[in-house]
Amino acid sequence: MAQNDPRIPNLQDTFTPFGTPLSGVYKRSYAHVTIKDRLPVILTKIIDTLCQNKNKIIDTYSENAEKDIKEIIGFISQLKTEMLTNKALKPLRLNTKVINDAEEWNKYLEYRTSVEDGVPTWFNTDWLYCECHMYRVLAQEISLLNTMYNYDPFEYQKQTDFINSIESVDLMITLYIKDILCNKEYNKENSKNDFLKFLKLSLWGNRHDLSATAGAPSSQTGNPLVIVESLNENIVVNDWEVVWDIVNKSMKENDNIHIVLDNAGYELFTDLCLAAFLVTIAPTTKITFHVKLYPWYVSDTTVHDFLWMLDYMNRLNDHPNIQLLGKTFKNLMDQEIWSIKEEPYWTGPYDFRQMKERGKNVYAQLSDAKLVIFKGDLNYRKLLGDINFEYNTNFSIALGNFQPTNILSLRTMKSDICVGLSNDMAEFFEKHKDKLITGEYAIIQAALFSI
Repeated sequence: MAQNDPRIPNLQDTFTPFGTPLSGVYKRSYAHVTIKDRLPVILTKIIDTLCQNKNKIIDTYSENAEKDIKEIIGFISQLKTEMLTNKALKPLRLNTKVINDAEEWNKYLEYRTSVEDGVPTWFNTDWLYCECHMYRVLAQEISLLNTMYNYDPFEYQKQTDFINSIESVDLMITLYIKDILCNKEYNKENSKNDFLKFLKLSLWGNRHDLSATAGAPSSQTGNPLVIVESLNENIVVNDWEVVWDIVNKSMKENDNIHIVLDNAGYELFTDLCLAAFLVTIAPTTKITFHVKLYPWYVSDTTVHDFLWMLDYMNRLNDHPNIQLLGKTFKNLMDQEIWSIKEEPYWTGPYDFRQMKERGKNVYAQLSDAKLVIFKGDLNYRKLLGDINFEYNTNFSIALGNFQPTNILSLRTMKSDICVGLSNDMAEFFEKHKDKLITGEYAIIQAALFSI
């Protein structure tokens, strides 16, 4: 049913139909709520942060930063107004000092303009495109500032998320993790059960998503091990044993595992624990972490976030067990068993189903791995091209032309798409679509293309 709104042509008072990309034009979809409510709140909080931290920013970047603060606040205010009034998306301003993918983004805007028979607008274009455009254009405008060109508007929230979780992290390390990851005499007879535990810690760590909470701070409290075990029934797809067979039986000397990271803070900590455990059970394995090139989706991990966490853990003198684990992580980096990669594809305009054609270098890297682990909801959306497939669609089929190697998705469900569900679960989410977006359900979902 069409809904009259002169600002949003063809607004439909429906959920997203099956077989179509998620879009703000469907009024009952999470895409519509995001563009109408969540993204404007995120932009407003950036302005608040700039105002509250004005003096600190000036101390860091010099007195000239005051002009930069005014400039970026003006841009963000205008961007928010254009979004709420469904104006056309604008090309990125080019930066003559830094070569980046701004021209690629602008070419993609031209492409979208041709296929949509007009310049895309916020509510009428694909949600994945316009949401990524918001973060990319914000990063571009910051890069054009005179003094604050490397400013991360989300840094404080990301660091606070981890700092607020320290007591739970310390408890978890003391009770469980230290004896496994910091013990050269680890008993591998327990490795299958321990693998599942680390997998679930990383999975449920994905609930720490500051873009889902519109930037509101979060923290892990209580004993994460107990909390994780209480959520077993909420894992609606669980292919963990298939993945165990890969890491336990199929890994050869110097095989690679790639982890495409999602959120910094507590989730990153759980990802590092999983990565360290994979090296513990397969000592010749190399782990490559893929991070974002720009501050992205509020809490996504950058190189700076990754290195900050290792440094912070190593400086916690009053938490010796955290320090010990931090040293273990740092040693893995120093020995080049772990490595970090920045690739512009992760913050580019294309989804992963287009990677074989549009990101041949990255696709080749992933094809050389034994397993690629994709963390979080945005990566899941990009794996599926953000298409609202029928819920019982086979995961491998939904991946389309993206088949570089064995794929594992660890994701708490925070957007209204999901595939690979049993008929019973598909029926449940058909009746309770609101449950798709709350983060209370999760998937451990694998697709095998190579052994």
